[in-house]
Amino acid sequence: MPESQAGASRSPVLHMGTFEAELHWREHNLAILPALPDREAEKIVTAMDELLFSFCQPGDLLLTRYAIDPAQREYTRRLGFDFTSNTTHLQPEQTAVRTPIAAAAGYGQAASPQRTAKENAHPISVFQLLYDYGSALAEQLPLEGAELSPFAWVPYIKEASQRFGIRSQHPPLEIVRSVNTKRYSAEIKQRLGLDHPGIYVTDTDQLETVGRELLDRGTFMIKDNYGVSGKGNIHIESPAMLTRIASSIRKQEDKGRNVEFVLERYLDKEQDFSCQFYITKQGDIEIISVQWLANSQFAYRESLSPDADFMDLLERHRYFEIMEQISRELYRDGYYGHVCIDSMVLQDGSLEPMVEINARQSMSLIKNNIDQYLRQHGLQGNMTNYTVTHDGSLSHEQLLSELQRNQLLFLPDTGQGILPLTSAALSVNHPTEPDGKKHKGRLYLSVVTDQEETKKHLLNQLEQLLTDKGLHILN
Repeated sequence: MPESQAGASRSPVLHMGTFEAELHWREHNLAILPALPDREAEKIVTAMDELLFSFCQPGDLLLTRYAIDPAQREYTRRLGFDFTSNTTHLQPEQTAVRTPIAAAAGYGQAASPQRTAKENAHPISVFQLLYDYGSALAEQLPLEGAELSPFAWVPYIKEASQRFGIRSQHPPLEIVRSVNTKRYSAEIKQRLGLDHPGIYVTDTDQLETVGRELLDRGTFMIKDNYGVSGKGNIHIESPAMLTRIASSIRKQEDKGRNVEFVLERYLDKEQDFSCQFYITKQGDIEIISVQWLANSQFAYRESLSPDADFMDLLERHRYFEIMEQISRELYRDGYYGHVCIDSMVLQDGSLEPMVEINARQSMSLIKNNIDQYLRQHGLQGNMTNYTVTHDGSLSHEQLLSELQRNQLLFLPDTGQGILPLTSAALSVNHPTEPDGKKHKGRLYLSVVTDQEETKKHLLNQLEQLLTDKGLHILN
């Protein structure tokens, strides 16, 4: 976030990241849960790194897979964010956007012959792109000597850092992978004596046996050991459903795939929330923020600031003491850096202090950075997004102009409005030459106001504007 001044001796920080880090931590030969592939949604995620501008202090560097739209870059300057970013895409137009999972994970193993090419591949990490193509950006960004601050520690960071003289200090990648698994979260809950620890299963027979026992007491979740929010989990509500899912997994197991899932009792929640903290290399913990979450189908939808009563509730439940206990366990196991803990308030009023551990930066941390910026102006906001389909005829520059013409665009002197946070995610699925088809895109934004009615009014106006311009809102 912008600050009034930066230390004269401070080295520039390089902000960049891959948002679905779990794909790059995942082992290559694991059974998967049934799911419908959505390549356009997947590609949108590759453009989310633009959100990292919110971390930038004066003089910092932001390297994104797709160059920020010039109109958006000018807008962030008007907001007061002072950073240098790449003006051309890191990913060349003709570069394959997918890479074998085994290679990305750094295991040096061939992809499983039982898996299709699509199953064996996922988008290339931005750090692999930097390693392969970063030389072309040498004149745009002074990478040498910069201190790396990634969204998550993933493969190719070490190699890219060495190639371009970037400074980076982080735990061993194998530790990062381990502490981000659902298995590890279940283990920490057991260590700390927390309620509802998950059960780690390694074959289909065990999955069915444990699943039937859980169904005797209610419904339950099957979670992929490396699943990302909104993906890699299924809510099992009946024996018939368990049988269908187990059959799919057994077929994969019979073909040589390994089984790694965590089964958890399904909890009736009242409110999702999360806590962000940082563990220093010396083991100290800094609590950064708590954010309410509005999720849809277990996936991130919106972050909101909790009220004082909620923070008092957490204090009464000694929630932050539990966060400190979790941080000590993480540090003991070799991890330091950013952490986001997913938590819940249940419908019976009890607290589920830890659902799972995300040992990385997070959407809620990004929201907190925007909050810090807005507080400089005595303002606050909520971070949300719209997934749309459109034909690509509305440019980002035109979108900003329309927002301003309709008195919706937030600027420091307006006191309220829509603060667009990204540009590329809206257009990433459209080819350079228009094909006449509608493709998915997403607009991330902050609604700047402290009044709920004003928030609703601003969003209604935004939705009407998008609809009038031919964008169909999906969420």
